[in-house]
Amino acid sequence: MVKRISAVVLASALTLSLAACGSNNGGNTATEGNTGSKPSGEKKVVKILHWKQGNVNAAMEEINKAFEAKYPEYKVEYTTTGPDDEYKQAQRARITANDVDVLADLSGMRLSPKDWTPGAKVPDWQQWIDSGLIADLSDQEFVKNWNANDIEKAGTYNDKVYAIPTGKVAMSGLFYNKQIFEDNGLKVPTTWTEFLKLCEDLKAKGITPIGVAGKDVWPLKLPVFALQAKILGGGDQQKWIEGVWKGETAFNDAEAVEVLDKMKTLQDNYMIDGFMGIDYASAPSIFATGKVAMLADGSWDAPTIATANPDLKFGYFPVPATEDAAKNASFVGKYDVTWYAAEKGPNKEGALKWLEFFSESENYTKYVKAAGFIPTQDNIATDSEFIDKELTPYLGDFELAYEIMMINRQNVGEHIAAEGVHTEYLAPGGEFKTAKELADVQQKEWEAAAPK
Repeated sequence: MVKRISAVVLASALTLSLAACGSNNGGNTATEGNTGSKPSGEKKVVKILHWKQGNVNAAMEEINKAFEAKYPEYKVEYTTTGPDDEYKQAQRARITANDVDVLADLSGMRLSPKDWTPGAKVPDWQQWIDSGLIADLSDQEFVKNWNANDIEKAGTYNDKVYAIPTGKVAMSGLFYNKQIFEDNGLKVPTTWTEFLKLCEDLKAKGITPIGVAGKDVWPLKLPVFALQAKILGGGDQQKWIEGVWKGETAFNDAEAVEVLDKMKTLQDNYMIDGFMGIDYASAPSIFATGKVAMLADGSWDAPTIATANPDLKFGYFPVPATEDAAKNASFVGKYDVTWYAAEKGPNKEGALKWLEFFSESENYTKYVKAAGFIPTQDNIATDSEFIDKELTPYLGDFELAYEIMMINRQNVGEHIAAEGVHTEYLAPGGEFKTAKELADVQQKEWEAAAPK
């Protein structure tokens, strides 16, 4: 998910972005990939920064137009860039140049160092708050519109509210073709043994069990999130993560190897041929056209699948990681788009006014329906059969995925970088023939990155 970019390129991009910020003023609605703008007359501009995400961007356009209609004294400049590193560069450039009023972040306020993580990197959002660049929203009335538990998990730092998490997504499940299951007398598995038998039954009938977009690498982590959440620490991955830092658990202990080994089993035997060459944009159509019975993907892609084949009957179930059906019966995931208001941006008043408008139930409902997120406001009618029937029964107490919880050491090696388990390094696609070989290298990289 994280692309490697050289320091030279990164520095150049940051310089160019800062230069662009400093040379333009005003408003330009729905600009893409640039921070330029046009004069906006006497209107007060609210500058919003976000990444390109088609369905969410479309909803934002509608909300921004409604905001401008209600408050004609304001003009919204909604700027989008590419995702991942491109967006991170734009974030850093705009917030440090005080050239943004509202900015999006991904996954909520996560990976803040603990007292048991000596030398851990301080994430950008925490640096911005500590530097006084992010507004404290604690006293804003609109915060009460949001679910208190979600605000606590994804919007609070040092007992103050700094962010609004706009939705949750499940990441540890498999989409499944209900027609294929029905035609072949198959049921949703609830244990690991049942899951493997299901895959074998599909293969015996000449049906490819699982599709995944291996070319982009990060989608390979999605099934692993289920394995990690239910296996590491005996089902308490937070305990396991803390143990790694304290030397009580390890990347090559029995539980960690089991995670890798089970994912290797899926990659070796049940995933579509050539999955390492399939890009993420193509994966939904491969599933929607019936080429595979299941698809490893996040719940956010349900609208894409439905668009690719409106007649397809599909569901979504958690990867059953263990032999304990009750333990397996829940998703893990993350918070998706999270909004911050800049403390020192050009128009803090406008930023708060926009967040207040966005937080109104009517406006938020339009947004969450278009985004396909699990709502972070209570009593929101999404009118989504997928969310109500496929996701809600497995949600329970929303549990965060490993990559949202794992605080990594700085300068770790590539085999555990970016909070990933990196099963792309396992044969046949990678160099390691067994899970234990990869696990041993991961533990060596972890130890090598320890503070001296």
